[in-house]
Amino acid sequence: MSLTIALVGRPNSGKSSLYNCITGGGARVGNFPGITVDILEGKVALPSGSECTVTDLPGLYSVEATVSKDTDEGVARSFLDRAKKDSLVVVQVVDPTRLALGLRLTHELLRAKLPVIVALTHRDVLEAEGREVDVEALKQALGVPVVLVNARDKEGARRAVLAAVEDRARERESDAATTFDPAKVARQVVRDREGVERGRRLVTEQLDRLLLHPVVGPFLFVGLMAALFALVFLVADPASGAMDDLVGLARSFLTRTLASHPLIASFLSDGVLGGAGTVLAFMPQILILTIALEILEASGYLARGAFLVDRLLRFLGLSGRSFLPLLMGHACAVPAISATRIIRDPRERLTTILVLPLMTCSARLPTYGLVLAAFFSDRSALFRAGIFVALYFCGIFSGLIASWVLRRTATKGRGLPLVLEMPAYRVPQARVVARKTVYAARRFLRDVGTTIVAVAAVLWVLLTVHAPGAAETPDRPIESSIAATLGRAAEPITRPAGFDWRINVGLIGAFGAREVMVGTLGVINGIENASDEPAPL
Repeated sequence: MSLTIALVGRPNSGKSSLYNCITGGGARVGNFPGITVDILEGKVALPSGSECTVTDLPGLYSVEATVSKDTDEGVARSFLDRAKKDSLVVVQVVDPTRLALGLRLTHELLRAKLPVIVALTHRDVLEAEGREVDVEALKQALGVPVVLVNARDKEGARRAVLAAVEDRARERESDAATTFDPAKVARQVVRDREGVERGRRLVTEQLDRLLLHPVVGPFLFVGLMAALFALVFLVADPASGAMDDLVGLARSFLTRTLASHPLIASFLSDGVLGGAGTVLAFMPQILILTIALEILEASGYLARGAFLVDRLLRFLGLSGRSFLPLLMGHACAVPAISATRIIRDPRERLTTILVLPLMTCSARLPTYGLVLAAFFSDRSALFRAGIFVALYFCGIFSGLIASWVLRRTATKGRGLPLVLEMPAYRVPQARVVARKTVYAARRFLRDVGTTIVAVAAVLWVLLTVHAPGAAETPDRPIESSIAATLGRAAEPITRPAGFDWRINVGLIGAFGAREVMVGTLGVINGIENASDEPAPL
């Protein structure tokens, strides 16, 4: 029977980093509790050559407390309950800077008669704090194998863990202790190194005095978010302009090359590039947002943000744990809904899911860009950034109002208090941030780009082919197209909102992806030189 290695640990203990070391996989590495919201698996070879499966389980605080099965903690516990103990080795990943908290989970795992190995991570962080851990003393106190690893030394961490796993698999029986006091053991095995100052701990404490100040902290947080969105325009504007120029050159090249086939040239230039190119020009904004949020998350400030907004969210029926899904909703609602599994309260989780579509996701960036370019193109980048921030906060405000109403009606009930560990401040790894940015770019091109190209191509056909029975309009053939006929059929429904048939056609395409609206309107209106900056209305 194949051996399964289950990586178990509290949120933010370093499980995903160790998983990446062992398997070479791409599990997301962050500095916020609840990053892993699904079960990741990878195949590796043990030192003896036999193959085993490494499983990265979502973070959990306890295997004994009552939790909902559809939370990330419930998913991890269900896996451990189903796994056959004769083919399972549990590698509990423990942050030695918070050893007492980690040993509480160790105590419960040993009481459940699970074959456990304790892997102490964040070795570099512990040393930077001027402390050390007595591995042998901890091993004797627990009665199970203990290894100290540094996830930045990938090969060393991989060899140490796999060797310990193989030894543990051979010796199914152990004299593991089940009556130790986690706090007492932590005090005995972790001590300050002589002649070394507290260093990192002192820096964290000083920063938290400022960033978590009840008055200054929220203002700094809001200011940082506003600066982030201002950066999107200040940095991304030149990049977006360059991409617009490339699209314009490609359209000109197609028109010249296929001059003898005007219908094909029009399809490729107007239908494909004219529709998709308008939206693809907004990729720089999305990439900058991805980089900024990854840095905030990896540095540990994102967890502080959840703490700062907890009081406001608590008034609206949510908690700081809803902060990360709501923030992720600004990129895409689908992964944000998956991330709600970090919310332990089922009523709060349902409320968060219901209000997530109101957040301003990246699909609305092209529409915002169109509005800003049409009405404020003559204003400075800082002014447009301010309008952009206001639009973002309108989405947030509407979501918060909706959650306030829901928590007092459909999802009424007493909420659970926020329990959140404050991670130490860390320097983000450039390699990890770059990998996540590349992934976001690929996903944007794959999911958004292909959808827009397909919809734009279909729209070109609908806007070009004459509808049977429609009156001829030689000057404006689009007026007698199939799309125009469908749009006019919907006008009685949409006329109270002020929509005409052109907007109706855009709405039909936007059901598949909201960002299609801009490209659709561009194709319908036959906008020439779309890469040029339009004059203000």
